[in-house]
Amino acid sequence: MASEPRAVWGDLPASAFVESSPLFRALDQEARADLLKVAEQIAYASGEVVVRQGEPGDELFLVRDGSAAVVIESGGISREVAYLDRGAVFGEFAALGAPVRSATVVARGELAVIRFPGAVVAALAGRFPKVGKLLEALQAARQRARPPA
Repeated sequence: MASEPRAVWGDLPASAFVESSPLFRALDQEARADLLKVAEQIAYASGEVVVRQGEPGDELFLVRDGSAAVVIESGGISREVAYLDRGAVFGEFAALGAPVRSATVVARGELAVIRFPGAVVAALAGRFPKVGKLLEALQAARQRARPPA
């Protein structure tokens, strides 16, 4: 079972990891602090589902340690379509307003992620165009890579 969420704010290594992410480098110091104050660290065991396709959710995730598989179900068939490791971001569809998750993400071994509230990410994407463009580019790339139904 996933660990209890722990605050990122006050954890120097976790904060530094978030600040080093290409997605958040464009933020000014105040915005980074606001983001870090609402971010949470969560650990998952191998095989645990982080998010499930079709379920509601608006959080964005950053992989801190470990790896995960992205699985898409279509027509009753599940396909592993991507592999995420340290520094990868997922949940951008939900953070940008999709009502339900577009894929399932499963821990492959021990996995540590940092979770950000979607409303905060969306607000930052509006305030910092580079963040919005990076999220939109990631979303577009994943849509292109999605297997046909």
